[in-house]
Amino acid sequence: MGCGGFHELFRVYDSRNTGYNDRRPDDTQEKISLIKRLYAEGRIGKDRYYSLKDRAYDGNLSFEQLMDIKESSRDNRENSSQDSGLKEDKPKDKNKNVNKYKEKIKELKSSKEKVDSIRSKIEERLSELYQEKEKTESMAESMVSSSEEAAREYIGKKIDLEENIQVLKKREKELEKQIDEIDKTMKIIDTKMLDYEAVKLQEELENIKKDI
Repeated sequence: MGCGGFHELFRVYDSRNTGYNDRRPDDTQEKISLIKRLYAEGRIGKDRYYSLKDRAYDGNLSFEQLMDIKESSRDNRENSSQDSGLKEDKPKDKNKNVNKYKEKIKELKSSKEKVDSIRSKIEERLSELYQEKEKTESMAESMVSSSEEAAREYIGKKIDLEENIQVLKKREKELEKQIDEIDKTMKIIDTKMLDYEAVKLQEELENIKKDI
């Protein structure tokens, strides 16, 4: 609906040298007519309708204020219309998100189990390599006095073992970081799921209150 009809009602207001409280004999009735129209169009509720009427009769309501009410009510109705479609899909979206998060939790748990398994194998292998390294060091020390060539051979073997140890230690640290990231992600998802459950419970309580 355009604003032309409403502006015709504002003919009594002179913005050049008069205030909002300057009224002609029909000023109040024009305001009442506008209030009735707003109520009939559903722009204001029953309580506000009577409140505005009282203010109009008391001289505490201007046409500019009524225009603001009209404009704000139109914006609210447009927003409400746009939001209604979103609200209809909201429960479905929530359920979809919850299911999605549950699947993510399963995937993360599965990934964590695989990472833990690999890390355990690395730890076992590192333990074996450390033992081999100790034996090689002992053999190299014992061979130094008897055979320089044999000693060099054991030293070379020790270097190879040390390289393997460092490679596996690096991989172990990387796996530990992966586990930390998985744990952090799972906590974030758990938090989101708890939030959804809390909101859902609140909505259920609100619906129960409506029926009382």
